[in-house]
Amino acid sequence: MILKRYQRRTLRVVRAYLERLSEFRDRAVGLDPELGYDWARGAWERMFPDRPWSPRRNGLGEPLPSFCLKIPTGGGKTLVATKTIDLVNLHFRKRQTGLVLWIVPTAQIYQQTLGALRDRDHPYRQQLDLASAGRTLVLEKTRRFRPRDVRERLCVLLLMLPSVNRKTKEQLRVFRDRGGFEGFFPPEDDERAHERLLRRLPNLDTFAGGAGPWKRHAKSSLGKVLRLLRPLIVLDEGHKAYSVNARKTLDGFNPCLIVELSATPARAANVLVDIRGRELHAEEMIKRDLHIRHSASADWKDTLLRAVELREKLESEARSHEAETGTYIRPICLIQVERTGRRQRLPGMIHAEDAREYLLAHPGMSPEQVAVKTSQRNELKDVDDVGGLLSRDCPIRFIITKQALQEGWDCPFAYVLAILTNPGSRNALTQLVGRILRQPHARKTGVGWLDESYVFCFRRQARELLGQIRKGFGREGLGDVQGRVRIEGEEPVPTGTMTLRQRQRYRAAARDLVLPAFMIRDGDSWRPVHYEADILARIPWDEASLDPLNDLPLGAPSGAEPSITANLEEEFFSTPPASDGTASGGPIDDL
Repeated sequence: MILKRYQRRTLRVVRAYLERLSEFRDRAVGLDPELGYDWARGAWERMFPDRPWSPRRNGLGEPLPSFCLKIPTGGGKTLVATKTIDLVNLHFRKRQTGLVLWIVPTAQIYQQTLGALRDRDHPYRQQLDLASAGRTLVLEKTRRFRPRDVRERLCVLLLMLPSVNRKTKEQLRVFRDRGGFEGFFPPEDDERAHERLLRRLPNLDTFAGGAGPWKRHAKSSLGKVLRLLRPLIVLDEGHKAYSVNARKTLDGFNPCLIVELSATPARAANVLVDIRGRELHAEEMIKRDLHIRHSASADWKDTLLRAVELREKLESEARSHEAETGTYIRPICLIQVERTGRRQRLPGMIHAEDAREYLLAHPGMSPEQVAVKTSQRNELKDVDDVGGLLSRDCPIRFIITKQALQEGWDCPFAYVLAILTNPGSRNALTQLVGRILRQPHARKTGVGWLDESYVFCFRRQARELLGQIRKGFGREGLGDVQGRVRIEGEEPVPTGTMTLRQRQRYRAAARDLVLPAFMIRDGDSWRPVHYEADILARIPWDEASLDPLNDLPLGAPSGAEPSITANLEEEFFSTPPASDGTASGGPIDDL
């Protein structure tokens, strides 16, 4: 897989930092621990003297290097993570084998990551196989592994964050004493070996309260094995692991290093690389514009109908594009409803089955084209097992959900989002905006319809919508592409300022820079041109005719719905309607 420019830049910075980190760690060998020298801080401050550093210590009280890669949604964080594992093994751990503890926040992300890492044809797994010379072992917490596996293979163990984020470690299954890991610990009757192990790793739990050698024997559990093996921790959505309990548990695993992945890092994170949304847009990773239409109709079915019609238009464009290029795209519409449970279908609430029944009544719609995804009901599971939503054999065009797709769901074919929830719900766009921003195949099609994304909202106010869009972009790490917002009839409101500094290599040239000046002869001398006196005053205003303005209509036709275009490329969001009632922001209003 060919990396994008910002991904290559990220990995160059990671490599340079790991080399510096390894250098400072080697210098600290032999120093008295009582001096408290933090070699992780030293490496950071040497490389980034102007950036703050948040220190961490592992369960043994040793310096714990930790850094965050800030990459927006759709930027390929997981691919960068697999590359980073290779760099850590090469420049910091100095070996191709060992344990990687990969922690994810939700079940949805867990299943996606597990499926990708187990698929030998997937780029993520292929990168791990390159890093381990084909000796990759992907594990779950229920699977046993042996010391030989860790010595000879690159073992990647997936865990969910809730498994290590409880109030007491006794509640954690990973810390419960169980069989299957005895090979990592000395024999039960070798008391001296247990003593040596506990001196080296004093935060290993032991059997207490007994007599004889049992009192000083280390317990056998997955959690104790993690402490013993000093894993590399990869923390997906790292900003969610900053609670006191989560940090204490993660640091207690005695990791050699923690790599965080996040679009919106926590304040305490050591951000090593900060990738901006404009870099993703320049590399064709995200759809260029986000068009929003909010309906004033009292019937939610009108909003859904508009979304259905647009999706059909997009599929027609996709088929034409495939006929010309061979590139397959099947546009999908996401529909957010208010209720999904069997006993929650009440009058006045928009239920998942209400939306399904309306879709199936549409001409040409078949049941297999509609799927429901909720916490209790997952009709996408069978699709995932046979190749996923990107497969040509997948029939799904509509996905109905309430909250199940708010994050961790990755399908570039998602183009249209229909928000049918109550107007009082403020999190719809904030949570779901990132689900329709990824560009299929990470490259532009050249077809305007297929390079943009679309949102239809039921009974929403323009100002509220735009506020949620701002929050949504910020949540996905795309705050720098939101530009400014202009609502029809109002002045644009700036959302922030940008400070640009002159680069050192251009300063000398800038001092000698000469700008051209437009001059005009005035008698026997020359003077600068003045717009009002020299240009505006010479225009023959008497010959200008304003008659065409008499036929210009002042306002949109009655019944026209306002439209908003969230442009990811220009400096402003712009929504002025044209005289024919179509919005100037994009093709959504051509239907």
